[in-house]
Amino acid sequence: MEKSYADKLRILANRIKHPVMKVLLLGIANDSEKHAQLYVAIVELLTKYQPTLSQEEFKALSEEITKHIETEMKMMEVTRELLTKLNDPRVKLLIASIHEDEVKHHKLLISIRDNVSREYVVSEEDMWNAIWRDSPWHGTPGG
Repeated sequence: MEKSYADKLRILANRIKHPVMKVLLLGIANDSEKHAQLYVAIVELLTKYQPTLSQEEFKALSEEITKHIETEMKMMEVTRELLTKLNDPRVKLLIASIHEDEVKHHKLLISIRDNVSREYVVSEEDMWNAIWRDSPWHGTPGG
């Protein structure tokens, strides 16, 4: 449903000449497309095996997320400042929309950093301990 809704909005947006209306409709279409992808991810999360993050993946993810959190923080500051200085209600509405997205992105990235990434990381040491130290068979098939 979200996917077909997104497709219809894109078709409508491509018929509109007004640049602001066009980009607003495309933004809503993108959100609907994202929602469709999230629904697919939820089904996969609940029905399929989820691989753990390697230490290398975790390190890369952690470093990049930290950079993105800093960027989102700067963008939140910029949009917050613009909102205090702007008088045109049309532009203020658009900047407020951007600001709300920046706040959501910032919160989501912090949540990923603090919860999701750490929860699924298995170190190489953990794997070896599971195979050798913690196993009654110490790495041999069945004892």
